[in-house]
This record gives sequence, C-alpha cells and structure tokens, in this order.
Amino acid sequence: MSISKNYLYNVLLIISNTIFPIITFPYISRVLMPEYLGKVYFVQGVVAYFLILSVLGAPNYGIKELSKAKGTGDWVEFKKIFTELFIMTIFSSIGSLALLLVTVQVYGKFSAEKMIFYIFAMQVLFECFQINHFFIVMENHKRRLIRSFAIRILSLGFLFYFIKTPSDYYLYALLLVVPEVLARIIDVISVRKYFYFKDLNFKRHTSNMFIIFLYIFTIGIYGSIDTTMLGIMINDVEVGLYTAAVKMYKMVLPVILTLGTVLSPRIIGAIKRKEKTNIYKNIDVFIDYCFIIGVPATLLMMLLAREFTLLFSGVGFKGSIDTMIIMSPCLGFLALGSFIGGQIMLPNDLEKDILFISIFGVFLNIGLNYFLIPIYLRNGAALATLVTEIIVALVKIYKMKKLYTDYHILNKDRILTVLLGSLIAYIIYINIDLVRKFGDLISLLTVPVIYGIFYFVILIILKNKRVLIWLDFIKKRLHI
Repeated sequence: MSISKNYLYNVLLIISNTIFPIITFPYISRVLMPEYLGKVYFVQGVVAYFLILSVLGAPNYGIKELSKAKGTGDWVEFKKIFTELFIMTIFSSIGSLALLLVTVQVYGKFSAEKMIFYIFAMQVLFECFQINHFFIVMENHKRRLIRSFAIRILSLGFLFYFIKTPSDYYLYALLLVVPEVLARIIDVISVRKYFYFKDLNFKRHTSNMFIIFLYIFTIGIYGSIDTTMLGIMINDVEVGLYTAAVKMYKMVLPVILTLGTVLSPRIIGAIKRKEKTNIYKNIDVFIDYCFIIGVPATLLMMLLAREFTLLFSGVGFKGSIDTMIIMSPCLGFLALGSFIGGQIMLPNDLEKDILFISIFGVFLNIGLNYFLIPIYLRNGAALATLVTEIIVALVKIYKMKKLYTDYHILNKDRILTVLLGSLIAYIIYINIDLVRKFGDLISLLTVPVIYGIFYFVILIILKNKRVLIWLDFIKKRLHI
C-alpha cells in the first residue's frame, strides 16, 4: 500500500478519534452528571494500570521486532515472534486479572464499586488480544480505520438508545468495554494463519520487553494518577469535573501531535545518517508549528473555557471551567516534550534517559498531587499536572541541547509568536462580553475566527518565515 494512502488512513483515524468524543461527551456528561461520570472514569483510571501490566509492553516491542522480521522476508521468524508475544501476553493478562480481583476485594474504596471493576475486568482479560501492532507492521491501516469506525458507530447507537438516566452508568461502563473486546476477538480470529507453535523461544524477549514495559507503565501511571488520587482522597464528583476538563483539552492535543508523527520517519532517518542539516530542518518544521498553532490553541482554550464547558459538558460541570483554564497550557509543553522524547531522544538510543525522566515525572506528579489536592481539589490536580509537564519538557529540552548544542529553540519568530498571540488574546479577553451576549455557541464560533484573522495577518506582515512558506505552498496548490 502506498505511503500516501497509509498517511490518509492515519489522518482519518485521528479525525475519527477526535470527532466521536465531541459527539458523545456532551450527551453522556449531561445524563450521568459529575458524580456518576466520575465513578466510571475513576475505575477506568485504576484499571489502566492493570491493562498495561496485561501486555508487558508487547505492542510497542512487537512493532520493532516484527518489522525486523518482515524487513528480512523471514516469515517463519515473523510468525514465531508474533506467536511468542501473544502467548506471553495471555499469561500476563490472566495474572493481571487475578491481581485486579484481589485488589478490589481487599481495598475498601474499590470494593464499593466492585461491579464497575468487574465490567472493566473483561477488558483486562482480553487485553492479550490487542494486536494493533500486527496491523501496523503489515501496514493494514485501512483495517484499523474501518475497525475503529465500526466500533464507534455501534457504540454511538447503543449509547443514545440505552443510556437515559444516571443509574445507567453500569451500562455506560459495559459500552466502553464490550464492543472493544468483541472487536479484538474478531481481530485474533482473522489472523489465525499467522500463529506458529514450533521451536518457540520466549526468553529472548524478556529483557527488552521489561525495559519497554517499565517506560509504558510509568507513562500509564503519569496519565492516570491524578484521577486515581482525586477519587481516593476526595470523591467521585471531583473526578467527574476534572475528567471533563481533561477530555476537552485532549481533544485539541492530537492536532498538534499529528505533525510530529508524520515527520518521525524523516527525523529518525536523518539522525541515523547523522545529517545534521536535515535533522535541524525537520525539527524546525515541528517546533515552528508547535509555536504558531500551539500558542493560539492554548490561549483560545483558556479564553473560551466557559463556552467549551457549558456546551460540551453542561451547566452541571461549571466547576470544570477553572480546571480547564489551568490545564490548557499543558498543550504546548506536552506536545514539545512528546516530540523530543519520541522523535529525538529515542532515535539517539536514549531509552534509559527517557525512562528516568518518566519515573521522575511520576514521582513529581504524585508528590504535587498529594500536597495540592487536599487544598485545591480538582484544581490542585490540574496545577500538579501543569507544573509536571513544564518541568519534564524543560528536562527533555536540556537533553536535546546536550545532543545538538548549536540548535536554538527560541528565535525571533517564535518569541514574536508568543508575544503577538498573548496580546491578541488579552484584547479579546477585555472585550469578550461584547460577543458573549449573543450566546455561547456564537462565541465559540466567532472568537477563533476573529483571533485567527488578526493573528495570521500580523504574522504575514511581520514576515514570519514559516507562515510565508505555508502561504507560498497554498498559492502553488491553488495556482495563484
């Protein structure tokens, strides 16, 4: 399959993953309200650790090892590796399930919601059937898209038909789990011809998988610890309000991260060939994009936090507004940190550095949550996340500077982008009531347009190099 088609399918997959939450969350948040939504997402956050334990890093490790076997054309070796990883994850999933069930029985806070835990336990058991790495290596992105789209369409229909009252939160938990489990069973049946049970060697995978597992596990803890600690230390209502804010800002995050994924093969190739000019050229493309798009995205999320919250979550989630404002600056720092870690540090064989930074981030986040949540509740968790993202991003920038000492992240164009974006945001902020009197939807539609026109026109006048390159590209495409 051509690169352009694979790219198209990946873009469509990202779009579907962004669009469906926009459709479903406004409905489910209004039906379940903060308390019952919080119950589901609290359990989901806890179970996330057991899901990671179920697969032991096999999906990430599998992409690398299966790609090697496929690249050499050794299909027997390919099948052996695929089978070995699958069998290993079956045992790890059973062990993870047993550990989850024991934990639920022993810990009082968890046993109070044992029915939801049992529902999500199905996902833990069948996590070994998660074989997306197989389809990625086989470059069958079309199947990934169709599978994801079909699951979401079915879930959408069941959601609107069955979920009617807050007491239906058990059904909502089932809806999050059952379609995914069924799809994974179908996936495994469809690739049964690739299983090979002769001369298997499991030991060869253990050490490398363990390092990847530790990294993925620390990332998983980092991604779920805030909701877990909120649920344990405060209550489900705080989890629901916090989750609403997180979901809204994470809807925007893929827009910034997508370009980093697209540039990844170019940057990795340039790093392996030690072509410093090409490395810097491609890094510049992403970081320019991160500043030009990330700055206005962050500021608009802060400006329109009220509108986003009331339209997408409802009046019952007013408490999420301040939380969303605090968390919005995470966008740029998280995008920049993810890019440096995945596209610069990993290709330079700095896996251990990334692992140590991740572990540091986890402990920092836990410590900040421990002190801030009792004082500021959900806003304390948001502040802890923001501080952690900033510090982790700065550490990764420091590591990049050690690799490429003559590369400068801040230049005239990028500094002007921040100053200009902030100035326009401030002008809109002091005049936003003129627009708000026409309603939340009008504000949400018109403010970004007004901001964007002034922002990009002034950047063109200031002769921002990257914007001028984009403008020339558009002119050529339109034959202007």
